[in-house]
Amino acid sequence: MSKQQNAAVAMTLTLPGIPAKRGRPVTGRAMSGAERQRRFRKRHKTIETGERIGATIKRLAEQFELSELQVTRELLRFALCNRNWWRTGFPSRVTE
Repeated sequence: MSKQQNAAVAMTLTLPGIPAKRGRPVTGRAMSGAERQRRFRKRHKTIETGERIGATIKRLAEQFELSELQVTRELLRFALCNRNWWRTGFPSRVTE
């Protein structure tokens, strides 16, 4: 602390038995770490699937006791390893 801050702290009056409050006032709306992480993951889902694909991913996740994110990553890894996408292209792609 600088000398000026020390002087300000020394001049601050405190009542006996009542601790001085520091920082931001409490709003009561604070989220736990798990809630913040859940909200972050929900906002950062980047793959949008149709109903059938989503149901298949969900069923695979239940069958292999994995999360849906882990199943999706494994499916993408499998697709990238087992096909030359640069040569074959995407059959479902709409061309103009």
